[in-house]
Amino acid sequence: MRHAIMLMGAIAMSGSAFAVEPVKYTCTLNNAERIIEVSYTGDKAVPCTVNYTKEGATQSLWNYESTEGQCEAKATGFVEKQKSWGWTCTESAASAPAAQ
Repeated sequence: MRHAIMLMGAIAMSGSAFAVEPVKYTCTLNNAERIIEVSYTGDKAVPCTVNYTKEGATQSLWNYESTEGQCEAKATGFVEKQKSWGWTCTESAASAPAAQ
């Protein structure tokens, strides 16, 4: 019985123990690079922000406070727009350390 209670507690805690990983797209064209990234304030999918980095300057394009999936949809749509302009975009782990 004691083991069952401990297991149920571990399962209940595991859902909130993992943070949402940022989503990052890197788009390139010739020698230029653009980064589209979804970042999260806490350990849930909202609130979230879509940031766009161009020529070293980052700006926030969209912010959502309550509806999950909006940032991801906006980022994906913007990536598709970049591709239609001739950019090549790839998704990568945003939290991965930069190669040296």
